Amino acid sequence: MKGKTRSFISLFFLLSLFACNSNGIDENDVVLARVDDHYLKYSDIGSYIAPGTSPNDSLQLVQSFVNSWVRNEILVQHAANNLPDSLKNFDKQLAEYRNSLLLFQFKKLYVDQQLDTEVTDIEIEEYYQQHINDFELKESIVQFSFVQMEENSPQLEMARDLFKNLDDTSTEKLSIENFCVEYGVDYFIDDEKWILFNDLLAKIPITTYNKAVFLRNNRFVEFKDKPYVYFLYIKGFKVADELSPLEFEKEKIRKIIVNKRKVILIENMENALFERAFQQKNFEIY
Repeated sequence: MKGKTRSFISLFFLLSLFACNSNGIDENDVVLARVDDHYLKYSDIGSYIAPGTSPNDSLQLVQSFVNSWVRNEILVQHAANNLPDSLKNFDKQLAEYRNSLLLFQFKKLYVDQQLDTEVTDIEIEEYYQQHINDFELKESIVQFSFVQMEENSPQLEMARDLFKNLDDTSTEKLSIENFCVEYGVDYFIDDEKWILFNDLLAKIPITTYNKAVFLRNNRFVEFKDKPYVYFLYIKGFKVADELSPLEFEKEKIRKIIVNKRKVILIENMENALFERAFQQKNFEIY
């Protein structure tokens, strides 16, 4: 118990010095813990404490780190002392790991420098048409607008009229957005965008036991969930197993195209390096 008290006082004294010294402390001279001949210094953990952290919080962070380090060192040293030599030789694994890291970093840098990430709408549409059978929806999607209002808002009737008539081409989206900004608690009016129906259900409290039936039978929906009233306009929908629209798949297709380019880029680089080594007779296969 006395040892813990001394440790606590030492850590608190250390952090007090650190907090009071605008230039910090001489980290290299401060030893926080020892396990046999292994030492933990403040310089090993200083980067884990964000500037401006209070002394109390810093103390807790340091204590936690020191305790974890001591426990881990005790376990590691016990394992090292009790494992047979045949199970402690990691040279091969370390060499393989190093090689993997070298290749990973080199390929990443090469891709960052060489990969063309620009994908045109024409390329996206061509891929979509060529792989159209791959774009069957797994769940329903919707195009919608909604506004959430206070149930005692004097603007409820206006909101009702606006959302009932959203399919009217003369309705100006800007005026609706201005209305929602001024009077709504929450809203979404980008009904050109396809959204997962489950994401809509997570946003507003609609209860439905058959999503396809609900979507096919509702265009304007008004419902209460105290203390709010919701007005929902469903512009379009696609149910599960139907063909997913191109607009919904654009970003996915763009990533697929870029990833294919990445694979080809790396393959070409590897083949070129192999061919150059072959021409220069840098390797032999026996």
